[in-house]
Amino acid sequence: MAGYSSTSPGAWRANTGKTLRYRILGAILALFLLIFTIRQFQAHSPRHYTLSNQQLSEDLLQKFPQKRKNVAVASTFGYHFDVYMTVAWTLQRVMKEGKVQVYTPGPFYFDFQRIIDSYNLYDGTYKDYNTLVQDVTGVSDEGGIDLIVLGTCEVDMRHWHEKLLEAWDARDAAHKFQIVCIVHNVRDEAWQPMIQEWSRRDAIRLLPISQHVGKTFMKKFEDIARSTDLSIKSAGYEYIPIDAHIPIIDIPDLPDLPATNRLFSNAVIQGSFDSSRRDYDRIFADLNRSLHIEPESWGYLPLGDGPSFVQDTSIDRPPFKLHLVGSGWLNIPTELKELIVFHTNLNYTDFYQLMSGMDACIPAFLAADDNNFKYQASSSIAMCMETNVPILAVRELREAYGHIDDDKITINRPAVMSEFQAIRALRTGDASSFLASDPSSSGITLGSHPRIRQAVEDFMRDGWVHTKDGFDSCKRRTWKENERVITKILQDRA
Repeated sequence: MAGYSSTSPGAWRANTGKTLRYRILGAILALFLLIFTIRQFQAHSPRHYTLSNQQLSEDLLQKFPQKRKNVAVASTFGYHFDVYMTVAWTLQRVMKEGKVQVYTPGPFYFDFQRIIDSYNLYDGTYKDYNTLVQDVTGVSDEGGIDLIVLGTCEVDMRHWHEKLLEAWDARDAAHKFQIVCIVHNVRDEAWQPMIQEWSRRDAIRLLPISQHVGKTFMKKFEDIARSTDLSIKSAGYEYIPIDAHIPIIDIPDLPDLPATNRLFSNAVIQGSFDSSRRDYDRIFADLNRSLHIEPESWGYLPLGDGPSFVQDTSIDRPPFKLHLVGSGWLNIPTELKELIVFHTNLNYTDFYQLMSGMDACIPAFLAADDNNFKYQASSSIAMCMETNVPILAVRELREAYGHIDDDKITINRPAVMSEFQAIRALRTGDASSFLASDPSSSGITLGSHPRIRQAVEDFMRDGWVHTKDGFDSCKRRTWKENERVITKILQDRA
């Protein structure tokens, strides 16, 4: 037993008088001082995340020294810079020696360079992407570039595959480089035959932006490894290392919204205005149906005998708004024109400001498709977490995107509820009409199913307001895991 001498049971019992009471009091006092010290540290700790706040195991660093020291982060693609520059940020934090060089097609869109400078994501220079091969082939006294991170491998590998493979083969055994492929979509297969020769050389690893894409690639590679084609079978697909790096940066000036006296009033769908990628038709129909049944729940009234609704100004409560943030064009039902707000062509500063005022993020993935649950990673999930917006998530979403599998940052919607059935219940604080409904017309109400009733009651009890501290905790955990992954890559560990 910790804190006591190893004595016989009789001798221990003889010491349970004043001595034990003093020990208990002392332990309570020590616990109080410990809690006070931790709170003081948290209160005065810097707002900006640094590696010193989440130190990696020194034993791990000593046991596996850093092998890759000249890193190129490169892309030919004009987008996804918010993904690969987050990798550059992690690289800068964990590298004990060496340098990072970024190769891009030009200035970043939407004023992202301001974000890089403001939050110190990268303090190096930029080179044109067309100079990458020249720099790879020009081996210096330091050994030249020994790690190449491709920002969108689905595009970049098709551009650089042949020349980089030629450069790899031209180097001697002591100066081979590794390719790290940031991948986004398992179903984008045009570039994937190029993996074979890199795998044969044990010179490639994958780095998706979410765990579920990595799992699907792993299963795919295991299937390929069983091929009867000897040229494929001998490539060693099953040994390709696959990790995940979640593209979340530290935005220190996000507001801490009040936890009480708030009405659920603003939900956001972030992404392209494309009905083949987001389930806009179903979402609009769901909201429209609820609006017609009980418009006052949403803060609106019918406008005469027509199809339109207008804000109910007789009540002292904000009406509900659905914010669509992205680009493209959509047809909006007439009834929803007062409820839906478009935000297009925002720069990143304005985007962060807008997102941080939202009550919830609606992923709006296609109900009839498992693409975003198995094959493709949606950056919207990372962006909502990044800006402290609670994610309206079914269990399948939490299982796919493991970094959000935490009650501190998700609103756990039972799959039996649609998005706007759930939001209406949260907005009104009442799910009784949902539980009393019989959508299957079977004569059996939803509330008569004990586990459905329990799930809905848990959903209502847990609520939708989440704290900044909760998000910060989850983000620190994610950054630490990103650091572990990048450190492993720099050490050449599978």
